[in-house]
Amino acid sequence: MANKIRARTLYSGISDYIPCDINSFTQQNKNTIITIHEDLPDIDEIIKVGVTSNIKDNKIVKTGIGKSLEGEILTGYKLLTEGEFIVRIDFCADNERGSIYTFKNFLFFNNSTTLDENINLNSKVMSSIYIEDVYAQKINQREILANISFILTAENY
Repeated sequence: MANKIRARTLYSGISDYIPCDINSFTQQNKNTIITIHEDLPDIDEIIKVGVTSNIKDNKIVKTGIGKSLEGEILTGYKLLTEGEFIVRIDFCADNERGSIYTFKNFLFFNNSTTLDENINLNSKVMSSIYIEDVYAQKINQREILANISFILTAENY
Protein backbone atom coordinates (compact mmCIF):
# COMPACT_ATOMS: atom_id res chain seq x y z
CA MET A 1 0.00 0.00 0.00
CA ALA A 2 1.23 3.42 -0.93
CA ASN A 3 1.20 6.65 1.06
CA LYS A 4 0.49 10.07 -0.45
CA ILE A 5 0.76 13.51 1.09
CA ARG A 6 -1.63 16.16 -0.14
CA ALA A 7 -2.19 19.56 1.52
CA ARG A 8 -0.37 18.48 4.73
CA THR A 9 -2.52 15.34 5.09
CA LEU A 10 -1.03 11.83 4.84
CA TYR A 11 -3.23 9.32 2.98
CA SER A 12 -2.54 5.60 3.41
CA GLY A 13 -4.15 2.47 2.00
CA ILE A 14 -3.89 3.44 -1.67
CA SER A 15 -3.01 0.45 -3.85
CA ASP A 16 0.44 0.69 -5.39
CA TYR A 17 -0.42 -2.09 -7.86
CA ILE A 18 -3.50 -2.38 -10.07
CA PRO A 19 -3.55 -5.32 -12.51
CA CYS A 20 -3.82 -4.56 -16.21
CA ASP A 21 -5.25 -7.90 -17.46
CA ILE A 22 -8.61 -8.13 -15.68
CA ASN A 23 -11.55 -10.35 -16.74
CA SER A 24 -14.30 -8.13 -15.27
CA PHE A 25 -14.24 -4.94 -13.22
CA THR A 26 -16.20 -1.89 -12.11
CA GLN A 27 -14.82 1.48 -11.11
CA GLN A 28 -16.65 3.46 -8.43
CA ASN A 29 -16.42 6.41 -6.06
CA LYS A 30 -17.73 6.31 -2.51
CA ASN A 31 -18.53 9.81 -1.21
CA THR A 32 -19.81 10.44 2.27
CA ILE A 33 -19.89 13.04 5.00
CA ILE A 34 -18.48 11.68 8.25
CA THR A 35 -19.65 13.29 11.49
CA ILE A 36 -17.34 12.71 14.45
CA HIS A 37 -18.77 11.58 17.79
CA GLU A 38 -19.93 14.26 20.20
CA ASP A 39 -17.50 13.02 22.88
CA LEU A 40 -14.52 14.03 20.69
CA PRO A 41 -13.33 17.65 20.45
CA ASP A 42 -13.77 19.83 17.37
CA ILE A 43 -11.46 19.33 14.39
CA ASP A 44 -8.73 21.84 13.72
CA GLU A 45 -6.74 19.99 11.04
CA ILE A 46 -6.83 16.52 9.47
CA ILE A 47 -3.41 14.89 9.87
CA LYS A 48 -3.82 11.37 8.50
CA VAL A 49 -6.48 9.34 6.68
CA GLY A 50 -6.07 5.56 6.41
CA VAL A 51 -8.39 3.25 4.46
CA THR A 52 -8.67 -0.54 4.38
CA SER A 53 -11.28 -2.60 2.55
CA ASN A 54 -13.17 -5.76 3.35
CA ILE A 55 -15.47 -7.78 1.06
CA LYS A 56 -18.35 -9.16 3.14
CA ASP A 57 -20.31 -11.17 0.56
CA ASN A 58 -20.40 -12.10 -3.15
CA LYS A 59 -23.19 -13.64 -5.17
CA ILE A 60 -23.48 -14.48 -8.87
CA VAL A 61 -26.93 -13.72 -10.32
CA LYS A 62 -28.44 -14.38 -13.73
CA THR A 63 -29.33 -11.27 -15.74
CA GLY A 64 -30.36 -10.35 -19.25
CA ILE A 65 -28.23 -11.02 -22.34
CA GLY A 66 -27.70 -8.39 -25.03
CA LYS A 67 -26.49 -4.83 -25.29
CA SER A 68 -27.54 -2.08 -22.89
CA LEU A 69 -28.66 1.39 -24.00
CA GLU A 70 -25.22 2.67 -22.91
CA GLY A 71 -23.48 0.14 -25.19
CA GLU A 72 -22.37 -2.29 -22.46
CA ILE A 73 -22.34 -5.97 -23.47
CA LEU A 74 -24.60 -7.92 -21.09
CA THR A 75 -23.29 -11.48 -20.75
CA GLY A 76 -26.13 -12.89 -18.65
CA TYR A 77 -24.35 -12.95 -15.28
CA LYS A 78 -23.42 -10.32 -12.70
CA LEU A 79 -21.45 -10.46 -9.48
CA LEU A 80 -23.19 -8.67 -6.61
CA THR A 81 -20.73 -7.61 -3.92
CA GLU A 82 -21.25 -6.18 -0.45
CA GLY A 83 -18.29 -4.69 1.36
CA GLU A 84 -16.99 -2.04 3.66
CA PHE A 85 -14.23 0.50 3.91
CA ILE A 86 -12.72 1.08 7.33
CA VAL A 87 -11.69 4.74 7.47
CA ARG A 88 -9.36 5.92 10.25
CA ILE A 89 -8.93 9.66 10.63
CA ASP A 90 -6.28 11.24 12.86
CA PHE A 91 -6.91 14.91 13.56
CA CYS A 92 -5.58 17.73 15.68
CA ALA A 93 -8.13 19.08 18.16
CA ASP A 94 -9.29 22.67 18.04
CA ASN A 95 -8.46 23.49 21.66
CA GLU A 96 -5.59 25.03 23.63
CA ARG A 97 -3.85 21.64 24.10
CA GLY A 98 -3.92 20.75 20.40
CA SER A 99 -4.02 17.01 21.15
CA ILE A 100 -4.25 14.41 18.40
CA TYR A 101 -7.35 12.19 18.29
CA THR A 102 -8.29 9.16 16.21
CA PHE A 103 -11.73 8.46 14.82
CA LYS A 104 -12.77 5.28 12.97
CA ASN A 105 -15.79 4.90 10.71
CA PHE A 106 -17.20 2.16 8.47
CA LEU A 107 -18.45 3.01 4.97
CA PHE A 108 -20.58 0.26 3.44
CA PHE A 109 -20.99 -0.26 -0.30
CA ASN A 110 -22.82 -2.46 -2.80
CA ASN A 111 -21.47 -3.17 -6.26
CA SER A 112 -22.66 -4.91 -9.41
CA THR A 113 -20.09 -6.19 -11.92
CA THR A 114 -20.99 -7.66 -15.32
CA LEU A 115 -19.05 -10.92 -15.60
CA ASP A 116 -17.10 -12.46 -18.44
CA GLU A 117 -19.06 -14.59 -20.94
CA ASN A 118 -17.21 -17.73 -19.69
CA ILE A 119 -18.96 -17.55 -16.29
CA ASN A 120 -22.04 -19.45 -15.12
CA LEU A 121 -23.90 -19.81 -11.81
CA ASN A 122 -21.54 -22.59 -10.63
CA SER A 123 -18.31 -20.72 -11.42
CA LYS A 124 -15.77 -19.76 -8.79
CA VAL A 125 -15.02 -16.04 -8.89
CA MET A 126 -12.36 -14.24 -6.87
CA SER A 127 -13.02 -10.55 -6.23
CA SER A 128 -10.54 -7.92 -5.08
CA ILE A 129 -10.63 -4.22 -4.27
CA TYR A 130 -7.91 -1.84 -5.44
CA ILE A 131 -8.10 1.63 -3.92
CA GLU A 132 -7.09 4.20 -6.53
CA ASP A 133 -7.33 7.36 -4.46
CA VAL A 134 -8.48 8.70 -1.09
CA TYR A 135 -9.38 12.28 -0.29
CA ALA A 136 -10.73 13.97 2.85
CA GLN A 137 -11.64 17.57 3.52
CA LYS A 138 -12.85 19.29 6.67
CA ILE A 139 -16.31 20.78 6.03
CA ASN A 140 -16.77 22.28 9.47
CA GLN A 141 -15.49 21.52 12.97
CA ARG A 142 -17.64 18.36 13.28
CA GLU A 143 -17.84 17.02 9.70
CA ILE A 144 -15.41 15.62 7.13
CA LEU A 145 -16.08 14.90 3.45
CA ALA A 146 -14.46 11.58 2.51
CA ASN A 147 -14.03 10.27 -1.05
CA ILE A 148 -12.67 6.83 -1.99
CA SER A 149 -12.09 5.88 -5.64
CA PHE A 150 -11.71 2.15 -6.17
CA ILE A 151 -11.78 -0.69 -8.69
CA LEU A 152 -13.53 -3.95 -7.85
CA THR A 153 -12.22 -6.83 -9.97
CA ALA A 154 -13.79 -10.25 -10.58
CA GLU A 155 -11.40 -12.94 -11.80
CA ASN A 156 -12.19 -16.48 -12.93
CA TYR A 157 -10.87 -18.82 -10.24
